Amino acid sequence: MQWTDLKNEFDLYSEDVINYLNDEYSKVRSGRISPNIFDGIRVQAYGDWMPLNQISNVQIVDARTALIKPFDKTILKDISAALNVANLGVSPMLDAEFVKLSFPPITEENRMKNVKKCKEILEQAKVRIRKVREDVKNQYKNAEGVSEDIIFHFNEELDKITKLYNTKLEEIYASKEGELLKI
Repeated sequence: MQWTDLKNEFDLYSEDVINYLNDEYSKVRSGRISPNIFDGIRVQAYGDWMPLNQISNVQIVDARTALIKPFDKTILKDISAALNVANLGVSPMLDAEFVKLSFPPITEENRMKNVKKCKEILEQAKVRIRKVREDVKNQYKNAEGVSEDIIFHFNEELDKITKLYNTKLEEIYASKEGELLKI
């Protein structure tokens, strides 16, 4: 097994971790709501559980208001029930054609909770990076015909790359933290 193959594998998995971090951060509410907060919501409709974005359009009206417009008006109550279960911190208001969600302004206390939540997500991402590093390190260590000197050099290079990815994760966190603390 070549160093470049393992480095490419490490890069691939690390980019997945960065995508995971960005995806999770997009679900954390800052001052402005994002359509991504609805990504994990599933609605029981047509005898099955379906993602909200497959049965409706999500429209962000302003910084604190969202409209959910189903493709089929008969499932409005099902969407409302799913939004209640999702525990978004707001009560859905039913209309004849859509469900309206009015989010309250985010308080300082909630901002701090969200910063803490983002820090926890960052730590989870760092743990994933470390796990990938250990997996790659073990693959190289167990490869045939690799001397101790080469393994030592490989480990140093792998640690440098790990630090670079951890720095990227920290930068993403710092950006999200700034967004959360901005009033």
